[in-house]
Amino acid sequence: MRILHVSPQNYTGVLTLYLKGHRALGHESRLVTFYRAKNAYEEDICLDLPFVGPMEWLWKVKRLVGAGSMRVPFTGTSERIIWSPGFVERLLLGFRNAVWTPRIARATALYSLDDFDIYHYEGGMSFFRDGRDVIRLKKAGKRIVSSYHGLDLRMRGAIKPVWDATDLHLTCEFDLFCRYPELEYIFLPFDPSAMPAAKPRGDRIRICHAPRIRAVKGTETVISAVESLQGSLPVELVLIEGLSHAEALAVKSTCHAAIDQIADGDMGYGVNSLESLSMGIPTITNLSERYREFIPDHPFILATPDNLARVLREVVLDDDLRRKHGEAGPGWIQERHHWLKVARSLHDTYRRLGWENGESGT
Repeated sequence: MRILHVSPQNYTGVLTLYLKGHRALGHESRLVTFYRAKNAYEEDICLDLPFVGPMEWLWKVKRLVGAGSMRVPFTGTSERIIWSPGFVERLLLGFRNAVWTPRIARATALYSLDDFDIYHYEGGMSFFRDGRDVIRLKKAGKRIVSSYHGLDLRMRGAIKPVWDATDLHLTCEFDLFCRYPELEYIFLPFDPSAMPAAKPRGDRIRICHAPRIRAVKGTETVISAVESLQGSLPVELVLIEGLSHAEALAVKSTCHAAIDQIADGDMGYGVNSLESLSMGIPTITNLSERYREFIPDHPFILATPDNLARVLREVVLDDDLRRKHGEAGPGWIQERHHWLKVARSLHDTYRRLGWENGESGT
């Protein structure tokens, strides 16, 4: 089979691992991105499209017109959000479509983008917000997958024409899995072999925290909790922001413990945790009760906004606690998140749906 992944950017390198998994199982797979990831993850086919991405001027325009993607994220609710642009946003998207259309047509011809069997749309987002490209592929008998592993459904909401055309909805986000019965859960693929070895340094206990959006991760609570301990304990907070992926990993490997997120809700954990756990770094995060029931074998040190300072005190003072949770991380990642296991699980789903017959690859 031929499998195409389409995404605005290669957010955390996860999409490269999906390609690696498909290929290891004997299939052809490509990734098309709209623009280059800020953290310099590997690219396949990058179209370098204008009027999209993290440019500051574009964020100002989005705020000005009240774009749906600027909605404050939230969890712990059953509310569904459907993307609904205002008049000005529609006008701006119409202009963008006019600029994009010939570029996408050229790329489609150059890379034979219409000749794949399965199309994965990251965040349920195709090239056009009216879903014209997805609807055309659906009518041609193609299989459509939408994958959600970020703030897409929490902030922007579902893009209805793409949602309606989708044959398989996937997520690795537990709160979305609980909120939308259409979504099937899939663990994030990860490559532990790509991680540097942990080499904590210094006499002070270094605790790293790497937020992409501080409000989502509860970063101010993290800062406050560490500062409250610094007068009495040898501890320091290492904030990892604005670095390339390689630089961030190098800094993370020098730390004694990590904090993923501490916000309320079912956000749980993400690639930050996969990296630190794979390195053998004990990792702190906030898991709701139902999330803990979903992954009862997890290796995390648990904390909430209310008890984070107390938990950090225990982590700093108890070498055995750090060692126990650090040693539990790599095996759990191997069992739950290894990229080849995730690929096999995904292709099992394809076979269940009748898209793929028999065993493929290794």
